[in-house]
Amino acid sequence: MRTTAIAAGFFATLVAATPAFAQTTTTSPEETSSAEETTSAPMPVWLKLSAYSGHAGEQVSVAAACDAEASPLTTRALRVTQPLAANAEGHQPWALFAETVIRDVPEGSYPVSFHCGGEPVTVYFTVLERDSSAAPGKADQSPGQTRVVPRGAPQTGDGSLAP
Repeated sequence: MRTTAIAAGFFATLVAATPAFAQTTTTSPEETSSAEETTSAPMPVWLKLSAYSGHAGEQVSVAAACDAEASPLTTRALRVTQPLAANAEGHQPWALFAETVIRDVPEGSYPVSFHCGGEPVTVYFTVLERDSSAAPGKADQSPGQTRVVPRGAPQTGDGSLAP
């Protein structure tokens, strides 16, 4: 009940203050352009993978954002098949893309990184345990188990319990 009262009071304060916040000021075009130049925020830098875990041999796409000089992608878990590069047509020059394949390495977590303007950017990729299931088309049998094939009609009862 107290939380509802606090939320209602906060909302009422915001509604009452809205006209004060809505006042507009006019600036000349010269002031606007100089203000935009000094307050422009730096481009965010990130590294994203299409999957953050997988088995050896699977493909993983990489996307990165960097508006400075970018180093090659480095990792022990992934083999780079297509290096980190910008779009060939020049769209979004800060956007970089690469293609990789998961290497046959021991299971575990591995860093995947590159440097943007000298600063390291790192995410982690987990190599999963090797897939030990049977190949497609082969029977799924564990060693030491005997497969039992039923004979005759199934034992379903005489029907006396049927509704």
